[in-house]
Amino acid sequence: MNKVGIEKPLSNVKRYLESRDCTVEVLEDGSKESRSNLNQFDAIVVSGADSNFMGMEDIMTTAKVINAEGKTEDEIYSEVLRAAELKKR
Repeated sequence: MNKVGIEKPLSNVKRYLESRDCTVEVLEDGSKESRSNLNQFDAIVVSGADSNFMGMEDIMTTAKVINAEGKTEDEIYSEVLRAAELKKR
């Protein structure tokens, strides 16, 4: 099962990914807990290409960050699958 972190405004994407058997966790802006657990995800879906991700400019993670802006739910899901496959290697 693919594990995805997602920004709060993307509830429609969250529901779509859950319907595709992904485990999805909403990330809280700037919280220490969210920051320390980012590497547990296969992918992190954000609402735009903002360099100030989750209110933090210096985030480092092994998870692929996917910009949802201008993409369909299916395109995002395809990127999540690719990210999960790469992370398994």
